[in-house]
Amino acid sequence: MRLLGLVNCLWLLLVACGGICSNPSLADEADEPGESAAKDVSVVSPEDDWSQPSFWRTGKGKPVGEAWEFADGEVRLVKPRTGDGNILSPPLPPNFELAWDWKISPKTNSGLKYRVRKFGNRYLGVEYQIIDEAIPLKEPSKGSTASIYDLQAPTLDKPLKPAGQWNHARVVARGTHLQHFLNGKQVAEISTVGTAWDASYVRSKFFEESGFAQPREGDRVMLTDHGGQAAYKNFQLTVLPAPTEADVSSSIAGPFLANGMRNSWADQNSIVLWTRTTKNPEAKMDGLPFVKLSKGKAKKLATGTDAKKLLDAQLPAGAELDQMLGACPGIAGEVRLTYFPKLKRYDSKTTPWKTTVAEEDFTAQWALKDLKPGTEYAAIVETRPVGNDGVPAEALSAVLRGGFETAPDASRDQDVRFCMTTCHDFIRRDDGDLGHKIYPAFEQIGPDFVVHAGDIEYYDKPDPWAMTKELMRFKWQRIFALPNNRRFYANHTTYFIKDDHDTLKNDCWPGERYGSVSFEEGVQLFNEEQFPSHQPRYQTVSWGKHTQMWILEGRDFRSPNNMPDGPEKTILGKTQKEWLLQTLKDSDATFKLLFSPTPIVGPDRENKSDNHANDNFVHEGDELRRAFAEIDGLIIFCGDRHWQYASLDEKSGLWEFGCGPGSADHELGWKPGDKRPTHQFLRVAGGFLSGRVKAKGMDGKPELTLRHHEVNGKQVSEFHFPVKE
Repeated sequence: MRLLGLVNCLWLLLVACGGICSNPSLADEADEPGESAAKDVSVVSPEDDWSQPSFWRTGKGKPVGEAWEFADGEVRLVKPRTGDGNILSPPLPPNFELAWDWKISPKTNSGLKYRVRKFGNRYLGVEYQIIDEAIPLKEPSKGSTASIYDLQAPTLDKPLKPAGQWNHARVVARGTHLQHFLNGKQVAEISTVGTAWDASYVRSKFFEESGFAQPREGDRVMLTDHGGQAAYKNFQLTVLPAPTEADVSSSIAGPFLANGMRNSWADQNSIVLWTRTTKNPEAKMDGLPFVKLSKGKAKKLATGTDAKKLLDAQLPAGAELDQMLGACPGIAGEVRLTYFPKLKRYDSKTTPWKTTVAEEDFTAQWALKDLKPGTEYAAIVETRPVGNDGVPAEALSAVLRGGFETAPDASRDQDVRFCMTTCHDFIRRDDGDLGHKIYPAFEQIGPDFVVHAGDIEYYDKPDPWAMTKELMRFKWQRIFALPNNRRFYANHTTYFIKDDHDTLKNDCWPGERYGSVSFEEGVQLFNEEQFPSHQPRYQTVSWGKHTQMWILEGRDFRSPNNMPDGPEKTILGKTQKEWLLQTLKDSDATFKLLFSPTPIVGPDRENKSDNHANDNFVHEGDELRRAFAEIDGLIIFCGDRHWQYASLDEKSGLWEFGCGPGSADHELGWKPGDKRPTHQFLRVAGGFLSGRVKAKGMDGKPELTLRHHEVNGKQVSEFHFPVKE
């Protein structure tokens, strides 16, 4: 899936309003690719004669052919769809008024585009739509005559003359202000910054084209060939002065969407989406530093339960939490979600408005059902102030477009790409104020899904030590406001796993506390508030015929670490373990990918006691390894560890891959060079893991390739399955 992002006013303030174009009969018209730019004859002047063939060039820079006829002062498309296609003018100044007369034959779809430039291999621009249509229309349409095509519908009372008669058109393009006139009346208007623009732009076919419709020297006019005969005459160009600088940033007070959106639990037909309304459009990256506390002082402080004292001990004198580095405070707002298959923009659904509240950290979630398998969806979140104290309910303040992908049908021969990460936090980010380097690296791979295997943040690490729910929320708010992190998760299918540091503290279990927060409160905050919610907290999903993945929950059901080992001691819990073993046994997938927050094979450090690779949970560990050894095609993937490895357990024949920490500044815990017999690969450094399943490999059979990467994406290992002798 391609990267999508926050749409903004002045590319900073996020504001939006407007509806969805709902006329599917007016299909999108693709522009023909241009192999080279039209020849730059000169910048157009008001004295140029637009009725001469020498004025125009094809999209390939060639003279206009016989599809277009120039006679009696008219420019006529007489042989539509015969090869010449759209024709382009020389460059224009960015601010102008253009008037012309036009006439079309019945059933013709045509138009004049301006601010036309090359995006990729095709020319795109703002279109004054010209199309044969019923007079009058029953409802506004962004694809009707004189519309700002796909962006702003014209008024219903526009004075349109029918096909076969001449109409007079005028476009005014001055700075960010666009106006369309028809037969002397203004019928459509929009600004290319601000609320109306953002809401229209994220729903349009032009969304992924950066800078579309913005004023720029040297853009062109295009006469389109979308089918049907058309004629143009009496072109009149007036060059306009540049507008004075507008004050467009003074009245926007939020709420905003600085934490973006994220998702989890995707299968063929459902997913859960999350967002949060914020006071500011970005995190406070020039904020104050926290008071430094040593590990010993923090440990002593954590024995207290007074939330105010735990907070005050870490704030500079007189400071408030909203003033601190990375602060991204929330604010109440109303939010709604619009979603649709990316290739079917008119097949959209919009949820009712819901109000965010402080008790839930101003978060909102939507559990979507009845989705289509193997489909890329666009998702648009809009927010507005809570409709009271005289604030107009329709006054939107921010808009965000992202997306996700559903799993393909389980019977389909499907190639699949995925990535996996673990262990990163705000203080050890490795890309400055942008966040973490792994996210741009993920984009280069283009995964269908990503698994974050836990320790997404660390409550029990400094600046601040999150010993209160308020500080825990603060840590989530700032890490997901980092641009790299925010953009990626808004646009990719993700499975989030919880581990110890993002539940409460290191190696935690039910019944423990960290400062003023109980284990149960930490579970609730992650499971129900800060991440997409789902019951049960484990899942299996088939990504086509050959790939089935399992997500495990390693905190909620576990026994205390200090409980004597034996049949009753567990990490997974009885119900989850029975489900896991049964679904593995029932699976006929070629490759069974088991994602665990902690190691099952290891090896692990001898002083650890929190996972199945430790002697502390040896009974359940042996039970799982014996059962897993009977499952063909099973490979284990684990988070938690701050080094990368691939292990092959000689006794059980199980493979386990540790993806390593998701930051170049977060490797620790294993001595470089201490490669045990189990290790098939060892690297004590930050990075991530990627996988690719090919339905038809070199010998025509399914194959899986796993690779470790550095944080910048550079490959450092490669393993192939099934393993060849």
